Order: sequence, then structure tokens, then C-alpha cells
Amino acid sequence: MGIFLFLLLSISLCLGLESLGVFGKVYPIAEENILEKIKNYKILEFKNPYERIKKAAEINLNLPYAKEFRTQEEKIVYEVPADIRVGDKIIAKKGERINVLEKIKLRKVYVFLEDKMLPQFMDFAKRYPTTFLITKGNVYELQKKYPDLSIYIAFPIIVERLGIERVPTLIYQSGEKLVKVELPWAEGKVYIPF
Repeated sequence: MGIFLFLLLSISLCLGLESLGVFGKVYPIAEENILEKIKNYKILEFKNPYERIKKAAEINLNLPYAKEFRTQEEKIVYEVPADIRVGDKIIAKKGERINVLEKIKLRKVYVFLEDKMLPQFMDFAKRYPTTFLITKGNVYELQKKYPDLSIYIAFPIIVERLGIERVPTLIYQSGEKLVKVELPWAEGKVYIPF
């Protein structure tokens, strides 16, 4: 049987193959020629990647300056939607109303300010563990200028949730309360009573 199949194939190759024709409608090729697309592809040129980083680090929340010393204390009460576990330990049960600051301790002072205010807080940052949250300015430039400081963008959601209305404002924990202190800013100077 194998020999018969071999002979049949050999004879058909010797006689040549014949086109069987086209049956049905023929459509043009719709796909793009990938080789042409690759040849015509232009490589994006980044003129200056530093400029893109610098632009991304800009923020301007347009908060007004604090004109007087003002202090506000509050508890952060939260109703737990589901059991909160740390490992095997349940630290809060579903439906329980807890003061968040009983469970989580803020170990730093958070200062919300504009970039031009930062030099006024250098001595403060040496005395207290501090994180600066910039509401107006370029965070990238500040991080380069002050590499030993913790400097971040003050995201609008954080400013809104903490109720920051003016700058400069300090946020820190005292016992089980969150303390918010607005410091008066006038003529390029800040009064820091700490």
C-alpha cells in the first residue's frame, strides 16, 4: 500500500501541479503591511526627560495664608465595616466605632506649606521628626535642594480629608486626638511657638 501511494505521488509531481482555480468571491487583504508600518515608524524623541519629571512634580492648591494662630483638636472616629485583623488578632470588630488614633500612632509632625515657607521650618525639622507636604511649588526641586528632609506632594484628597484650609498648618497626634495648628504667615516669616 505504501509503495502504491509513493508511485501515485511521484507521478503527480512529474506531470506538474495544476491550479484548481478560485471558488467564491475574493476580497482584498485588509490588514496593514506590518513591514511598511515598521519602516515608517518614527521613534519618539524625548527632548528633555528632566522637564517631564519637573512638570509632574508641580502642585498648586491655592490655599490662603494663615493670618492668626489657631488650634483645633479632634478625634477621628470610624465605624468598622468588617473585622480588622492583624495576623490572628482582631483589633476591631465589625460595627464597632473606634477612635483611629487609639489603634494607629502618628510618630511625626506633618507640615502643610508652600515651597517658599520651607526655609522657615529648618530649625523645627531638626527638633522634631517632620514630614513636609507641599501645597504649592515643585516637590522634585525641593527634594534635590533638601535631600535630608521628607518632602511630598500634598494631594488634594489628603488636604480635604484633614480639613486643611490655610498654610502653614501643622498636624500631629496628642494622646488620642489629632491636633491641627495654623501658624500665622506674614511678610515671609512664620511664628512657630514650639
